[in-house]
Amino acid sequence: MSNVTYLYQWNPDLCIDKLSTGHTLDFNRLLFKLYKDENRHKYQIFPSTKDLKQGKFSEDAHRREIVVQLKSRFDEALEEGTRHASLKSYFGHLLLYILWCDQEDVLVFTQISIEGFMNALNERVMRGELKNSSYTHTRRDLRKSCIQYADCPSSYFDHVVVRDESDIESHEAYNQSDLKQLLPLLRALFKQTHEQFMDNPKRYMKAHSNTPNMTFHWKGRDYGLKSGINKMMCAACYLLAYYTSANTYSLFELKQPQNASTTLGETWYNMPVFKRRAFKTISIVMGEHELGIPQYAIQFFDKLLKASKIICDDADTLLLKSVYHNKIQPMKSNRLGNFVIWLDKTFKMTDQTGRKLKPIISRFRQTGSQIVAHHSGDVANDITLGNTPDVRVRNYSQGNKLSNNGMIQDAMSIREEQVREGVTPKQAQANLGIDVLVIDQEHAKYQPKLSRTLNGGSCKDPFGEKAKKYTRKMKTQGLAKEDENAACADLLSCFGCEHQAIVDSVSDIWCLLSFRANLEESLVNHLDVAHYEKNFQHIIDFIDSKILPQMKPSTLKQAEEKLDEVGLHPFWDDEPESIFNLIPQTIKEPVDANETLI
Repeated sequence: MSNVTYLYQWNPDLCIDKLSTGHTLDFNRLLFKLYKDENRHKYQIFPSTKDLKQGKFSEDAHRREIVVQLKSRFDEALEEGTRHASLKSYFGHLLLYILWCDQEDVLVFTQISIEGFMNALNERVMRGELKNSSYTHTRRDLRKSCIQYADCPSSYFDHVVVRDESDIESHEAYNQSDLKQLLPLLRALFKQTHEQFMDNPKRYMKAHSNTPNMTFHWKGRDYGLKSGINKMMCAACYLLAYYTSANTYSLFELKQPQNASTTLGETWYNMPVFKRRAFKTISIVMGEHELGIPQYAIQFFDKLLKASKIICDDADTLLLKSVYHNKIQPMKSNRLGNFVIWLDKTFKMTDQTGRKLKPIISRFRQTGSQIVAHHSGDVANDITLGNTPDVRVRNYSQGNKLSNNGMIQDAMSIREEQVREGVTPKQAQANLGIDVLVIDQEHAKYQPKLSRTLNGGSCKDPFGEKAKKYTRKMKTQGLAKEDENAACADLLSCFGCEHQAIVDSVSDIWCLLSFRANLEESLVNHLDVAHYEKNFQHIIDFIDSKILPQMKPSTLKQAEEKLDEVGLHPFWDDEPESIFNLIPQTIKEPVDANETLI
């Protein structure tokens, strides 16, 4: 007979509290029927963990066997590596389903109850109270939980209505007016809370969450801040989303990075993140010359990293963390949600159309996508987002509706003036008195200081003097229009150019090694060795002597392993003959391998 006595029948073995999301899955709550606390709740609810520990539970619901089975299956899923956020979602939808069953007084995990619950949700969709996407998400999670964890037959869902997710709307990008409201507020909030936190970290980590413990001064007013550390980290999360164009999952999974050196002697931070759905690792990079990142961005990141290490400096710890009742937790979506609600109530920002303006990570990502696409094209956009072209077109090509309308108006007005007066577009624009087009106004401040190139490097001045020469050459060959300005794309001339920079990241070095391998494989397509050496040997020597030795050994090793295991980078997995398309008609003098990148 067991000698273990559980406190008020609460069993810790039926609780999962080690999720990376910071949430607790307490299956004890499912053992009891609903109850209603007249002082706190309007509707019947499951008893909370706190109430169960204090003995404030309802009558037994007589489903211990299935609850124990669910807990066991969730444990197995954890061991198999199921994503913690997915388990939290499954548990949440199970709660909703069992809650409905108890309210309707029907047995759980039967075909009748499953169809009844889903029909109730479907009626809410038809009344406009619930989105198709929310219904689909609930159906997907409940089906997974019932079949895989509760051993229900799949036939239980044969008569459940299936809906599409056509009402999912991609978040539109912010325009300049939106960013001028959001970014100064987020930067000021982070800066002031960071200064106060650094003055006395222990005090703020121990502070009660319901008591104002920090002060924020904005536009002549002082605001008392509760949970100041969390507001600091939430502001940092949105600023990171703007600077890196990373998605929510990637930001939450960022580990505290190590400094990564470059051939230019600047400071870079390289943070690898594994994307589960795409089943690949991407690199989130912060550096002094990253696209669209001003000088103070790296200063912001230094401050964030310092604060993050003070909160917790364990090995492989996350970069973004929150503190609740002196307990360190990972950053979670509900923390950001509460932060956005506080921003909306306190500052009441609106955009140019009168809609509520609030920070959304997807909109910052969409904004970054538009900026990169405008200045560097779709290929660079795919690299920045870490997505395939199909995903980019489907989710990151919407832009901003207000700006789009302005651009369309510009185009229609100029075209009408062209037809009426028979003049060029430039003259038509001048006739209409349009000094600056909407598209130029939106992207003027984002002229890129560093643009990635297909050979694995990056360029600090993609639209400089060399780009002008390259554009003139394209025009003489009929490859560019008279009014078109192209970025420099002379990939063979990059090596030895003073504008070239190499980022010490696995993805970029893998691309560089793939480019180098393609050059070597082209030997068989040359007339002889002398012909090959005249075309490419100086580039290979430059890579081997001036670039690779300056890379971090661990990064170079990982890139070499990736080349061996995965193969060539997608940019260079064609036939070696394709490399000949890069050779100019007039071969320039070879680059001296003793030159430096600076």
